[in-house]
Amino acid sequence: MRTLKRYFALIVTMSLVLGLMVQAPLVNAAVNDYVSVTKTVNPTTITTEDEAEVTLNVTGIPPANVVVPNDVVLIIDKSGSMAPSYNNGEDKMLNAKEAAKGFVDLMDLTKHRVAIVDFSSSNMIGNLPFTTNPTEAKNYIDTINANGSTATGDAIDSAIALLANHRPEAQPVIVIMTDGDATQPSTDPYGYAKQKALLAKDNGIIFYTIALLKSTDDPVTSGPNILLKEMATTSDHHHFVLGSTGLSQIYAAIVKEIGMASAYDVTVTDNVDPNFEIVPGSYDNNIPKPTVTGNTLVWDFNELKNSTLSFKYKIRPVDKTKSGTFPVSTATSKITYKDYAGGARYKLIPSVNLTVKLPAPQITSIIQPFGHPDGGETVTINGKNFFNGATVTFGTVAATNVSVVNSTTITATVPAGKQGTVDVTVKNPDTQKAIGQYQYKTDPIVTSITPANGALDGGNTVIIQGNYMMKGLTVKFGDNTAAVTMYSNQTYIKVTAPKGAAAGPVDVTILNPDETSKIVDDGYTYNEPPKTDPEVLSITPNTGVVTGGDIAYVDGKNFKNGLQVLVGGKSAATTYVSTTRLKVTIPAGDQAGAVDVSVVDAEGKTYTLAGAYTYTAIVYPIPTITAVTPNTGLLAGGNIVYVDGGNFTNITKVSIGGKDAPTTYVSATRVKATVPAGDNVGKVNVKVTTGTAEAELAAAYEYTVPVIDQITITSLTPNTGLLAGGTIVYIDGVNFKSGAKVAFGSNIVSSSYVSSTRIKVTTPAAVTPGKVDVTVTNTDGGTGSLAQGFEYTAALPTITGMTPNHASKAGGDIIYVDGTNFDNTATVTINGNSAAVTLVNATRLKVTVPANATIGDVPLVVTLSNGLSVTATFTYDNGLVAPAPILTSMTATSGTAAGGNIIYIDGKNFVNKPKVYFGSTQVVTVTFVSATRVKVTVPAGVSGPVDVKVVNPDGQESNTLTYTYN
Repeated sequence: MRTLKRYFALIVTMSLVLGLMVQAPLVNAAVNDYVSVTKTVNPTTITTEDEAEVTLNVTGIPPANVVVPNDVVLIIDKSGSMAPSYNNGEDKMLNAKEAAKGFVDLMDLTKHRVAIVDFSSSNMIGNLPFTTNPTEAKNYIDTINANGSTATGDAIDSAIALLANHRPEAQPVIVIMTDGDATQPSTDPYGYAKQKALLAKDNGIIFYTIALLKSTDDPVTSGPNILLKEMATTSDHHHFVLGSTGLSQIYAAIVKEIGMASAYDVTVTDNVDPNFEIVPGSYDNNIPKPTVTGNTLVWDFNELKNSTLSFKYKIRPVDKTKSGTFPVSTATSKITYKDYAGGARYKLIPSVNLTVKLPAPQITSIIQPFGHPDGGETVTINGKNFFNGATVTFGTVAATNVSVVNSTTITATVPAGKQGTVDVTVKNPDTQKAIGQYQYKTDPIVTSITPANGALDGGNTVIIQGNYMMKGLTVKFGDNTAAVTMYSNQTYIKVTAPKGAAAGPVDVTILNPDETSKIVDDGYTYNEPPKTDPEVLSITPNTGVVTGGDIAYVDGKNFKNGLQVLVGGKSAATTYVSTTRLKVTIPAGDQAGAVDVSVVDAEGKTYTLAGAYTYTAIVYPIPTITAVTPNTGLLAGGNIVYVDGGNFTNITKVSIGGKDAPTTYVSATRVKATVPAGDNVGKVNVKVTTGTAEAELAAAYEYTVPVIDQITITSLTPNTGLLAGGTIVYIDGVNFKSGAKVAFGSNIVSSSYVSSTRIKVTTPAAVTPGKVDVTVTNTDGGTGSLAQGFEYTAALPTITGMTPNHASKAGGDIIYVDGTNFDNTATVTINGNSAAVTLVNATRLKVTVPANATIGDVPLVVTLSNGLSVTATFTYDNGLVAPAPILTSMTATSGTAAGGNIIYIDGKNFVNKPKVYFGSTQVVTVTFVSATRVKVTVPAGVSGPVDVKVVNPDGQESNTLTYTYN
């Protein structure tokens, strides 16, 4: 191929020499650079342990107005996977053929030639030799059909054979388009295809690849896409489409590109600076992949058009202890290539700088990580990236005796510090640093607690002095936490003593946030609280009658509001006066004598002064009786009498005939008593008793037998009423008394007393109509009757109206019958026909009208269960009259005499189930569609016109339309 290139260069050079005088721009173009190159590194700063990625961007700069002839072989995949059945109906074969024909149309075949290789299985590879006739090429493409496997390598071999005789002045090119995996030969078909592509590129053939992927494929992981990318001259010579969309545009871009004059036989040599080494495998994704020897990378490819190729690889520092800024490559890095005239050219590759710094130190542990605040301990700091000259500080204080043992170990002497945690900083000579932590810790010291005692309720300020007390510490008095009110420094704090659980000494505990602590045994004492229990000293006055009620004052100590006083164990009404005095009302005593006086607090505790109060007996004056009013009464008792006399008290009791009479004190000269029932008629003694003193008046009260007045009934108003009862009746007569009972026949009811000559009753219900005796009985047994005095009558229904009073003879209408005395047994007949009845109330019935054969007035009868009935006139009519149907049109006005065709009759006032007539023939099949349309199947008829009419179920007929039988 390089011999072919020399021939090509010779021919182009001769052409240039001959055209120097007339084509000066071409001469100028021949001396320009046809490539540009840039280099970047990312990141621009790394540590000696890191890597950086170098990117070379090599861009082609083809000369203007120069077209290099090309001999192009189109390789077109025609395997079975290109057929629609493999692609959800998409005809990839057709799309590929149309795109290929578009490629031919775009080629300038006055300068270029095109050949075609169509392939599937290895025994199904066809070709069209080079031609400059576009019609011939397109006609050949039209003959390609999808079938077979995919022998990609053999297709390339066929293309190489066609290009073996390419024109010396033409650039050989292969453009392959395939949609699937290489499947032949059966052993390593991918490797075989790549081997044939490499053979083509080694022969100077520019290799374009197009992967026709499925729309659902991922191009990053697709096997066919990866294969074709590796087969291409460079990554920019590879293209892919998802489905067939964009295939024509790719072919068009390749056509535009292949005629460009470009850089040929390009070699990119990048020599990495000795301070770095190339990271193996970091360049494997480049296309083409470079050859790597030591610190040199070399990329070889046949041509570079007007595109940019990006080559990437990684480098890392060689010396892990060396820092600084270094170039990533040497000045010998360059690109060599030939221009379209065959002239040898080169382009130096610029370098960029990469700053390398030592890695920052890291601390993984400090042993021991804690120690006394006085310092002096030797610690070992473990980590990595420690360098000679590193310094160590604890907080802001430098450690002494710092020794960098190796890159992972430092020893140092801890300086003195304050109790708590500080940062430990290791700083390398390059100022990079690492931070760990160290804890100064020791148990706190307590030298004094002032004051060392206080009230049990706490609340007083206590000063604690000592050392190594940390901010945020906790102080406890016994089990209770004290509030820290001031932290001055590690030697002085103030706290508020908490409330104690009990009087006596408790431990004082100092607990630092770092969990160091100090317990001062019995460090603080809670004082005994002063006594506050109530104490009873005296009661004034200290004597009183046993009936109680006297006011007294209890004197003592520590009285509180809410105390209760007991006198003799009985609660006394208590009023708080002061902490030393309570006011009480003495309760009644059980007997004369001395009793205890106590006070009880809210917790139920009792505080007593024994024998402090003395009850004295009562001496009552002897009562007298002067009169009893009234002094007579019935033997049954229950009446009220007044006993007059003297020396009565509120405990005075009365007895009559030796029986206690409930007594009410009125005054010192009068009491009221309720007379108990007597045993016999006659006079009895009356006695009054006050305590032990009594007086008796002989024969002061007389029990008598009552005189019964017989009752006379003169009239009842009204003297009739319904069997259901409930009639209010006034009974007139003489000797009526309150509480009298009235019997209607054998049914007894209570009465309302109006006067001795009138009472009021409500009649009870009776079973049968008729007259009954009426009897009145007073509570004293007096009675009187009026024979046949009241008459029970059966209820007679009445009809006062009907709403409405007429209905359709078809029945089913609802009417309401209004009247009186209706009940739930009522029945209704209309013209002798039973009607459904619902009782609304005693004055209204809801009735469903039964059907009747004729219209006109008929009887409506309401009958009760007692057999009584009432009759009214009801009218049957024809009900509401619907309008007659009206015909306006038919969808067909003529048809065969055989009938059977379906037509629609349009109009209005149609109802369900109409009858339709064609002449005198009734239609069998009629469908009610709506009030404006019916559907009919035309019956058979005889030739000629007939009238068509519709008859509604109520018998109303429509107008007629004409239908003609053919």
